[in-house]
Amino acid sequence: MNINLHHLELFYYVAEAQGISQAVKVIPYSIQQPAISQQVKSLETSLGVKLFERRPFELTEAGRVLLDTMAPFMEKLATIEDELKGMHRTRLRIGCAALISDHYIPEILPGLIEEFPNILTQVFELEGNDPYRRLLTRDLDLVISSEAPPRSRAVISELILTLPYCIIVPKEHEFAKKITWTETALMNTKWVALQENTGGMQKLSEELKKISLSPSYSAGTNSIATALKYISMNLGVGFAIKPPNFLLEQYGLVAIPQKRIAPADLHISYTDNPRTRDVIQSFMKRALSLLKAHQKDF
Repeated sequence: MNINLHHLELFYYVAEAQGISQAVKVIPYSIQQPAISQQVKSLETSLGVKLFERRPFELTEAGRVLLDTMAPFMEKLATIEDELKGMHRTRLRIGCAALISDHYIPEILPGLIEEFPNILTQVFELEGNDPYRRLLTRDLDLVISSEAPPRSRAVISELILTLPYCIIVPKEHEFAKKITWTETALMNTKWVALQENTGGMQKLSEELKKISLSPSYSAGTNSIATALKYISMNLGVGFAIKPPNFLLEQYGLVAIPQKRIAPADLHISYTDNPRTRDVIQSFMKRALSLLKAHQKDF
C-alpha cells in the first residue's frame, strides 16, 4: 500500500478542525477547499475505508483510529524545529517550590546565563508533587527540595540549608505568646494544610497523635503564599518549615520554632551528566553565595 503523506497531513487538519471548510483556516499554507476534498477522497480510496461523514462532520471508526495514530506525530512536528535548533544548547531543567522560583532563582540565572551563553534554563514548580520522580526519570536535571532525597546511587544530594518547623499565626494570636502541645490547648484548633500529603503535614499528624488528636483542616493549598494569606485571615493555624522573614512580615505573621520536631534539610539534588556537570556546579556555588547574602531572610 502506497499512502501519500501529504494526504495524511490534510486528513489530520480536517479531523482536528472538524470539517474541510474549517481546515482551510488552520492549515499553515495556502490550499483551496476543493483541493483538500479531492486529496482526502484519494486517501480514502488508497486505504479502502471511509474516514468521516461530511454533513454533519463525524469521524468514522477508521477515521478515529487514523487520527489517534497521526496526532502524536503531528503534535511533535510542531515543536521539532525548535528542538533540533536547540540541540547545541545545554538544558538545565530545575524543579523547586514556587517560593524558590519566585524569589531566589531569578537572582541566580542571569549570572549563570552570562557564564554559559548557550544554556537553556527551564524552571518547573513542584508544589504537592514527588520532587524526585522527574529527576529519576531524567525529566529534570536539578531539584531543590526539603523532602528527603531518595536512596539512589543515581542521585547526588548536597545539603544547603536547615530550617525549623514552626507554628505560624497572626502576631496577635494567643499562640504567639505561648503554645503548649496538650490536648486541652490544641483540641479546637483549626489548621491550614500546606501540601496535605507531604512531610510537613505528616509530622504535624504524628505530633498531634501523641496527645490523642488529629489535625482538623479549615483550608488547604499547595502554595506557601496562599497558606500564609489564609492564616492572616484567621482561617486557621499554620504548620510548616519556617518561611522567609519578608513573607511573614508581608502577612503580619510570626513563626514559632518547634524544637520538639526535627528540623527540615533543604537539599539540591541532581544526577551526574557530563553535559550539565559544569553548569550544575556553577549553580551550586551561586546558590550558596545567594544564601549567605540572604541570611536575614531566615
